[in-house]
Amino acid sequence: MKNHIGALLVCTALTGACLDPIQSTPTPPPESDCQADVPPSCPPPEQRGLARKVTVGRQHACALLETGGVRCWGGTGLAGDGTRALRATAVDVRGLSQGVLAISAGGEHTCALLEGGQVRCWGSNNRFQLCIPDATTPALEPKPVIDLSTDVVALAVGGEHSCTLHATGAVMCWGNNDDIQLGLPGIDIPSNLPPKPLAVKGLPANISAITAGDRHTCVATSDGKAWCWGDNRYGALGDGKSGLDVRSGPVQVQGLSGPVRALTAGASHTCARVGEGTIECWGLNASGELGDDTALNRSVPVRPVGLPSDIQQVRAGGGSTCALSPDGRTRCWGANGEGQVGDGTQLHRPAPVSVSDLGGEVVDVDTGASNTCAVLKDGRVQCWGGNATGQLGDGSQTDRKTPVVVQGLGAP
Repeated sequence: MKNHIGALLVCTALTGACLDPIQSTPTPPPESDCQADVPPSCPPPEQRGLARKVTVGRQHACALLETGGVRCWGGTGLAGDGTRALRATAVDVRGLSQGVLAISAGGEHTCALLEGGQVRCWGSNNRFQLCIPDATTPALEPKPVIDLSTDVVALAVGGEHSCTLHATGAVMCWGNNDDIQLGLPGIDIPSNLPPKPLAVKGLPANISAITAGDRHTCVATSDGKAWCWGDNRYGALGDGKSGLDVRSGPVQVQGLSGPVRALTAGASHTCARVGEGTIECWGLNASGELGDDTALNRSVPVRPVGLPSDIQQVRAGGGSTCALSPDGRTRCWGANGEGQVGDGTQLHRPAPVSVSDLGGEVVDVDTGASNTCAVLKDGRVQCWGGNATGQLGDGSQTDRKTPVVVQGLGAP
């Protein structure tokens, strides 16, 4: 999600995408009115809640704050605050008040990349996606990934698997491998052995970005190529093949019109930003998630219609996709049964439409299984779509067809 390794981009997914270069340190917190010579009774400054990145999973969402901390909201036990409570407003993730460089939400788990290259994850562990030995026990707060080297530069979280890109160029994955989403053909992960990260074989040496979908994973190379592996029944690997029970180890994406600058994987589709900002997508298209104004699945890339050629960011979700223009305008397309496209309707959109009633210029966007969230330039977060588990963060469990402000995050 870039020169290798100097300007590696962060990839986040069920809805993973490649974004801005990872910073070596988080943005410093604001000055406090409490000075060093003030008596000890002066309380520590409260962490500001202004967001700079957002990631959306199946039932929850999280924001990376400008202070390097993380706050999450949504489904039962997914907020990372040490409880099993459903959180309809944003709460602090336990132990992650600072030093976080990137976050990625998957199906029902989330991982964070910390300064120093360490990774911590929380949420569901039913397929060892947290790399915790007991698959019956979820983590209600962040836990270190076992046996993972501390040179991680990017991470990607899928439906029931997780992957990391390392400074050496290696890609390590763990979790569910039923559809070869770990890049390990013919390998059944034994349930009676401790889980551990496994190296993906058959990749080029110059990997610079990574993203994970529901059942597939993709990487980009520094020379603009893309490789994918995992579930290919709808063509999400982009190698010209598709079909029932078709799955594969790493294969190169065919038919891209230019060098890949960013990648994002949804449930069963994938999109790339190529060249100066052209978007190309492939895979499942039943709800219009490829944006080419059809409902035809594609095993090689096609272009969404009506988009400018200077898109800055693209994010693929469960059955929808969103793109961000340099002027902060957000367009979405695809599945819209719960209002996740954000145009005020619940009609599926096979071509891009503008999100209605956003409260300002957008600097980051992500879309999940049934909802979408955006970070505004002033640091607020707005979300729209399905809200059965409080994943919109507005204090309710009511679906919204247009954006609402996430509560529990700071205002400017």
